[in-house]
Amino acid sequence: MLNGAIIGLGNVAVNGHLPGWEGCERAQIVAAADALESRLVEARWRLPGARLYTEVEALLTSEPLDFLDICTPPGTHASLTRMALHRGLHVLCEKPLVLSPDELRLVRRAQGESGRVLHTVHNWLYAPIIKKATDLILEGQIGTVRYISWQVLRREPSISVGPVIGSVEACPEPRRRACPEPGRGEAAHDPRSASRIGNWRLDPAMAGGGILLDHGWHAMYIILRWLCQNPMTISATLEKRAHPEWPVEDTATVQVNFPEAVADIFLTWDASSRGNSAVIEGTRGAIQVNDDILLLTGKSGEQSWKFEQSLSQGSHHPEWFCQVRDDFLQEISGAERSGENLAMASRCAQLLCLAKESHARGGQHLSVSDQLEG
Repeated sequence: MLNGAIIGLGNVAVNGHLPGWEGCERAQIVAAADALESRLVEARWRLPGARLYTEVEALLTSEPLDFLDICTPPGTHASLTRMALHRGLHVLCEKPLVLSPDELRLVRRAQGESGRVLHTVHNWLYAPIIKKATDLILEGQIGTVRYISWQVLRREPSISVGPVIGSVEACPEPRRRACPEPGRGEAAHDPRSASRIGNWRLDPAMAGGGILLDHGWHAMYIILRWLCQNPMTISATLEKRAHPEWPVEDTATVQVNFPEAVADIFLTWDASSRGNSAVIEGTRGAIQVNDDILLLTGKSGEQSWKFEQSLSQGSHHPEWFCQVRDDFLQEISGAERSGENLAMASRCAQLLCLAKESHARGGQHLSVSDQLEG
């Protein structure tokens, strides 16, 4: 039985991760940390017998652990990940793993030096409708994929709760080489700042950007899984359609070019309703994903499947997390570690940073290097 601790008890941790650890036969959460004592008290019923801390450093000093599950806002991920790896712990981290090329280089170096597993939560791969689409593609039901369209519609960012956990100073970072931020110099210093709005997703330093980082990470790892190709170029346009006062974008349009395919991504917090959809076109057919319905058009005609839960329903998905958890534990126990998840997370970080840079250059197509930071 592996012993782990969870850091950050916000919505994702309480509604997604903690239910996913309950009843696990291979690992248990024995400690937790959050800057707010009230959140620790509220989560106590899910953590019977666990030790609770308001400082990460105190938790790591006091607890004999095997792994750390990081559920804090993205701006803290690199520091907490490196801190845990330097102490010899395996790390499971919420997406996005990092916010910049420098952070990617540092965490990959720490992982390599520690020999421990570093795994990012790519939970949407386990949404039943996405798994079905993936299976159909891998079975060759639509031939070779040539085009993918991915669309996410939201009316607003997901709600965050409470202040950021205050422990990253225990592992200070060198100055980060940041990716270009949209609108820097105009709304970045607007008096209606993200701190006053009260949602860390609107704070460029803590979120790394707006909807591009929040939902673009999911889009990237799913598209990479479907295509199994290295991207060649990427271009992006980031907009503030509904909220020019925000310091981050509310809409992102991205195109990624692969050797044999093109992927178009559209993400917005300026929609009239929630929705997720995708189109995957191949040489012998197509797949359409529309929230809870999948339609296959191929050589045998049309087939459709309706799923119990739509992609746009909720944002925590404990049932998807359980499969991420099992992958993480399997890699820890495996005689040989594939590193596939870390490689995919590294590629996502690279692509999203290049997308920001493309926007800063007027939407220019930028070349994607095959060499990952590390």
